[in-house]
Amino acid sequence: MLRKLLIVTIALVIAGFASMTVQAQSSQEEIASEVDAVLTNMVALAEVFPADKYEWAPTETVFPFRRHLVHVSQASYFILGLAAAEAPEGVNVGYALENVVEKEDVIAFLKHTHEFAVSSIRGMSDETMNSMVSLYGDPERTVRAALLAYLRHNSEHLGQLISYARMQDIVPPWSQ
Repeated sequence: MLRKLLIVTIALVIAGFASMTVQAQSSQEEIASEVDAVLTNMVALAEVFPADKYEWAPTETVFPFRRHLVHVSQASYFILGLAAAEAPEGVNVGYALENVVEKEDVIAFLKHTHEFAVSSIRGMSDETMNSMVSLYGDPERTVRAALLAYLRHNSEHLGQLISYARMQDIVPPWSQ
């Protein structure tokens, strides 16, 4: 009886350590999956939005449709750069906001950003996820928390873009 109890105890301890390892590794995958979902929807919406409406905005005080997409791409490189994920060679982030204007170019930039963001997050080590960074002069937070802020940021812009599409009688592809 004592032997069975000892075996069960050892098995539970091993299972506990194994689950801690899985949890530590899964935050990268969980965040990357959510970023992937948001950016996938953003790309899908960018593809169905008419090219002649890319500079449209509901009022003069808010970004036009195109600028939201380029802004999200720029923010991706900036925030991921804080976690040492360097933008690929040839990506000129500062140039993009005013110069990536054609629908095809905007979509290509967004798709490139999408791939970069998801692969960068998936490739981050636990040490990187737990390292400290400062966003926009705010108090330091972990890279993990910065990535959650990045996800929130992208989700807010996706929501705005959905509103823009609905105002143009465009149903988001995933809602059809």
